[in-house]
Amino acid sequence: MKYITLALVAFVLFMMFRNSVDDETLIAAHESYQNGAIIVDVRTPSEYQAKHIEGALNLPLQGLPESLQQLDKNQEVIVYCRSGNRSATAAKMLQAEGFTVYDVATQGDWERQIKAIAE
Repeated sequence: MKYITLALVAFVLFMMFRNSVDDETLIAAHESYQNGAIIVDVRTPSEYQAKHIEGALNLPLQGLPESLQQLDKNQEVIVYCRSGNRSATAAKMLQAEGFTVYDVATQGDWERQIKAIAE
C-alpha cells in the first residue's frame, strides 16, 4: 500500500508541474496569432467569464459543431480550455472540418514565457 501511495503522489506531482504543450507549438501559435489567427476558448460561459485570454471567442465544446459557421476556414484557430482535454477534442473536431488549428491546452500555457517569444 505504501508504494501505491508514493506512486500516486509522484504521478500527481508530475501532472501538476509538467507543461501541457511543447514550446515549439506555443511559438507557432503565437506567430499565427500575430498573423491574424483567432483564439477560441472552449470552456463553459461561466469559466470564460471568470478569466479568459483577452480577445478570445467563447465557443463551448458542447456547442462547437453548431458554432462552426462563426469561424472562417481561411483563418487559423488557436484553442484552449482549463486542462487541455477539451481543447484537444476541439482541435481534432476543427481539423476534421478543414481548419488549421493550434492546441495550446490552457491559458497558463498560452501565457507561459518562452525565450524565443520573449526576445
